[in-house]
Amino acid sequence: MKTMRKVWRYIAKYKKYLTISISAMIVVQVLGLFAPLIVKSILDDYLTGIERPWYETLDTSGVAYHGKYYAQETPNEDVISIIIYQGKYYAVMDVVEMGTKTVTGSQLTVQNNQGDVFIYDITLLSKTEVIGFYQPFINPIILLLILLIARFFLQILFTYIQRISTMMINVNIVRDARLDAIKSLQKMPMNYFEKEPAGKIANRIINDVGGMMNLFSTIMNLLVNATMAIVFAYIGMFYLDARLALFTFVIFPFVYIWLRYFIKKLNTIAVKVNEQNSMITANLNEIINGISVLQIFNFEEQTSEKFNQLSEDFLKEKLKETKLHLSIGWNMIRLIGQLVTAFVILYFGVSYFNVAGFVVTAGVIYAYNDYLSRLIEPVGTLFREIGNLQHAIVRTERLFVIIDGEQEDGDFHPIDRYQGKIVFDNVWFSYEKNNPVLKGIDLNIEPGQMVGLVGHTGSGKTSLMSLLLRFYDIKPDDMGSIYIDGEDIRTYTKRTYRQHIGIILQDPVLFKGTIADNIRFGEDIADEAIERILREIGGDKLLDKLEDGIHSKVSRQGSNFSVGEKQIISFARAVVHNPSILVMDEATANIDTETEVMIQQALNKVKVGRTTIVIAHRLSTIKNADKIVVLEKGIKVEEGTHTALLEKNGVYANIYRSQIK
Repeated sequence: MKTMRKVWRYIAKYKKYLTISISAMIVVQVLGLFAPLIVKSILDDYLTGIERPWYETLDTSGVAYHGKYYAQETPNEDVISIIIYQGKYYAVMDVVEMGTKTVTGSQLTVQNNQGDVFIYDITLLSKTEVIGFYQPFINPIILLLILLIARFFLQILFTYIQRISTMMINVNIVRDARLDAIKSLQKMPMNYFEKEPAGKIANRIINDVGGMMNLFSTIMNLLVNATMAIVFAYIGMFYLDARLALFTFVIFPFVYIWLRYFIKKLNTIAVKVNEQNSMITANLNEIINGISVLQIFNFEEQTSEKFNQLSEDFLKEKLKETKLHLSIGWNMIRLIGQLVTAFVILYFGVSYFNVAGFVVTAGVIYAYNDYLSRLIEPVGTLFREIGNLQHAIVRTERLFVIIDGEQEDGDFHPIDRYQGKIVFDNVWFSYEKNNPVLKGIDLNIEPGQMVGLVGHTGSGKTSLMSLLLRFYDIKPDDMGSIYIDGEDIRTYTKRTYRQHIGIILQDPVLFKGTIADNIRFGEDIADEAIERILREIGGDKLLDKLEDGIHSKVSRQGSNFSVGEKQIISFARAVVHNPSILVMDEATANIDTETEVMIQQALNKVKVGRTTIVIAHRLSTIKNADKIVVLEKGIKVEEGTHTALLEKNGVYANIYRSQIK
């Protein structure tokens, strides 16, 4: 199984626990093999063994009856038989023939299979006499009961060991898989996150990873434990009756064909059930993240209807799965199990009761039925758990879409700090084939320059920077190259390439922790340096109002700070990492004028000694830029300083005048 091979690379790390688990399973099955035989021995050899002939003996340790001693070891002419009939015990001074027994008064009538009738005189035994005949069996029965109890406790012990070791494997492989999924997720290309909703991705890592645990547990139960149960059940069945044991092999081809059909039907439903479950999670994530918008626009009812429709679709598929189980799944196996049990009883009744000289015992029937139930139980478990197995396979495959998905090259090695010369050489780029968003961009940026990118929404500003930051690479169907310090940026792995590049986004991203954690972001820098940098870029007001300063807590997504304060923290993060190339993507779009002035002052300080590219809607941010580049529908239409572009009276001048108004 392809999916199991993927899971095995995690299980293989914990072979010690796997060995313990399988060994414990074997011990449990061996103990299960002996249990019916012990019960059979108690029933046949001792509880009903009293009916075997008793012979007179001179050994006074024998059973005393009417002044004589009897034992079952050495046959002789002086014999007595004990008959159990309707709960009463009778003595017969003869060897009693096997057959159908009837007691009338003081006479026993026996009719054998050939129709012959035998009549014997009988004597009812007293309670004391019955106890006397059972006396030789007490010690063996006690010993067997002790073995049975010991087997019971040993089975509990080794079952506990097996489940603990299996759980140790489960929790470890889930932890490892989640960690690998997170590592892989951080290396996946940006187009994956554009196609998949965040809630759906989260569901795969949080919930679908449980599919790996279920898959391993189910495989252990179905393949390992069930296989051993069948093997040991057949050992016991062949020991008791080889002919019937061979006959039971006939049912396996039918079970196989039945199972193939069942799995095919179930797999189709399982895929739909898990997909619907992910859609519910994704929709719920959208509702929670957009709750304020839904409330403002009174869109609650429509939202509930959409969520209800997704829930209804999930319910329908889940009901299909339940009906499948009840119709041709484990419920049907239970019926077949009962029919097979009835057949076994009929088999013993017809075959053995008609064989002269042999009567099937209660112990044989009990033991064979016990082994038969052990044989049927794994098949029932297979049909009952196959649904979980199919769900586990689907969920595990969905998880491995992330773990084994397309990833960027994660290799990293230190390189010299960039001088900062950037060249875009005839760059054509498209997200979708034959629909370019950048068309023949040529642009030279000298080391240490501050360059502003301007253009209407959809002009290609962010796409141009996404290529520079290598969130995307120029595709084979596109054209052009991007160079830094004369080196094609695709020469390096992405991690290596980005070590000297920083970015400040329009919507600052903060993580739960402290302000210092969000600024430090892996850099080895002292708290004093972090505070100094914050104050240098104008973060005095932020620091002065916080009692814990840079150690103040940051809540989820920085919701306890204003947009301007989050932007200051984000700006400080970029400064701490000291990039040679800094990209600001609409970093002043969502802040007030006072904060913009503060960040403008900070930008004037930090742009010294590094190449800075600013994407701006507010042209006041880039008035002092060394160069301003204007994009329109993916084409570079203008380039120059603020003053030169105003004199040109083109696109830039129109945008600037519209903002002044």
